[in-house]
Amino acid sequence: MTASPQPLSPQDAIRRFLAELERPAHLLVAISGGSDSTGLLVALSRSAADGVSLHAATIDHGLREESAREAQEVAALCEKLGIPHVTRRWEGEKLKSGISAAAREARYRLLTELAEEIGASAILTGHTLDDQAETVAMRGARSADEADPGLAGMAEAVLIERKFWLLRPFLRTCRADIRAFLQEKGFGWIDDPSNLDPRYERVRMRQRLAGEETVDLPSLDAAAERRARLSHQAASLLADHAVAHHGVLVHLAPDFFAADVAVRRHALGYLAAALGGRIYVPGRESMDRVMAVLDGSGAGRITAGRVIFDRRREGLYLSRENRGLQPLHLIAGERALWDGRYRIANRGDGEIVVGPTAPDRKDASILFPEVPPPVAMRAMAVMPCISAADQAVIQPVLAPFDRFLPQFDYTLAARLAYLLRCDDFPPMRVKVSARKR
Repeated sequence: MTASPQPLSPQDAIRRFLAELERPAHLLVAISGGSDSTGLLVALSRSAADGVSLHAATIDHGLREESAREAQEVAALCEKLGIPHVTRRWEGEKLKSGISAAAREARYRLLTELAEEIGASAILTGHTLDDQAETVAMRGARSADEADPGLAGMAEAVLIERKFWLLRPFLRTCRADIRAFLQEKGFGWIDDPSNLDPRYERVRMRQRLAGEETVDLPSLDAAAERRARLSHQAASLLADHAVAHHGVLVHLAPDFFAADVAVRRHALGYLAAALGGRIYVPGRESMDRVMAVLDGSGAGRITAGRVIFDRRREGLYLSRENRGLQPLHLIAGERALWDGRYRIANRGDGEIVVGPTAPDRKDASILFPEVPPPVAMRAMAVMPCISAADQAVIQPVLAPFDRFLPQFDYTLAARLAYLLRCDDFPPMRVKVSARKR
């Protein structure tokens, strides 16, 4: 979406969003009843556009006694606005620790399920510029590095489960302006008491930032531009120097090491996450050790994030280490993830077992020609072996991006998907400014 140097009013934010939205569009708007999501739905309903239809959803987390009644109030508002509305409840036992993260996961899961049911083209949430400032401040408190990619904050577009783009039209709009808009139009909202509970990190940060008069949008934009540029450069570096073999072994040519160290580090971190079946890249200290070994003189080998980095005269080889590869038993019709790297579906009538492949020197040399024999053997040993393979459907998974893909990293994710033989990612539903490609 096009960047603005100043915060946008709710009306201007929606006009910009609708002008850049790909049509036809069936939008699923997540609404809790709070001012941000209510303002989003009201603003959208008052800016009707050809080829755009709205559907609203409330996720009742069942964490407060009032939540069911509040969902009914939201349903009444949607009826008044003439917008179809559905309430979905988060069922099951709630964890006592990590409840915010668990609730967020449940919310996105329920929203994507509903989006699939109704044939939505995108999911919209009411995240605001205030939320963005809090997010960046929380991440900044954990990192002293001004170039940390996390300081780019939340992306205006995020792909969830490779299926639906989650869009945030109000990410450059202040909460105070949204509330003023609602009051002007005669609409109220629900205040969630948990937004005042200092047990939550975000609430503490919100209280700390309360005295600040403005949000530094140019700084946020600069951080977003740095992150997008870093990911784009990492993707280009991999396009020029990386060759993948059977989705389990990546070879980087010697010229790879002539590139900028930050770009190399970014590329290697995400390569490791993908090959290791991990959602996150190796931590800062782990990557510091990796870079120290790889940038040293001569050959060297180190393991981080379940991945072996093996530097040789002919370049660098990366592959999953062959430890901790547990067998997976699937009954008929079952589908599950093996080692974080492959999604396996049993389409047969009997049980199948997925495990690592027993390495064989001759077979390894055939599978990985022109690769040093020890490297070929390691790579073969982490390939999936499936009993009754004709009954199985196997799909490579791109662990760091299959669940959530921020628009900043779209180009890098596409390059990794190409390298590791994963499916393509669907295009974004809105035009994206150059700073965030």
